Amino acid sequence: MTMKRTDKGKARHAQTKLESSVVVEHEHNSPHTDRSLKHLIILAVLSAFTYVINRWIIMPQEWSPVFFRDYLGDILALPVYLPLSLYLSIKLEIVPGEFQLNPVHVLAAVILFSVIFEGIVPAIDATSTRDPLDIFAYLIGGLIAYAVEKRCHQKSKQCT
Repeated sequence: MTMKRTDKGKARHAQTKLESSVVVEHEHNSPHTDRSLKHLIILAVLSAFTYVINRWIIMPQEWSPVFFRDYLGDILALPVYLPLSLYLSIKLEIVPGEFQLNPVHVLAAVILFSVIFEGIVPAIDATSTRDPLDIFAYLIGGLIAYAVEKRCHQKSKQCT
């Protein structure tokens, strides 16, 4: 009887070891390792932190430049949205782990934000204004997020 338990234990150990090696192999083949996803989240957190500092400390000052008042928040919007949406989509298995941002995704996010924040919101909120330069700011922010994601994908050894 002891021998059967040992054989079963060895079989379980071998199966667990095999499953572990498959998982590790899959992670190495995926462009979005935990390391690159971590860097996307760092981008989102740094962008959100920069927004908060700008909104609460710089913008209330009389000397704050127009760029900080009118455009920095728009530039930071997509570096928060794109990494977080990609991260959540991968973790919730909405998209496969090897999914990558491409220029079409960035353009779609720019269009989405433009329609919502330059079209719909100003139509329903009297305190909101339309500014065509905001669309350009969304595009710049989207390109920043895209560049960080591509760098972490292509040079994952440098993204440590």
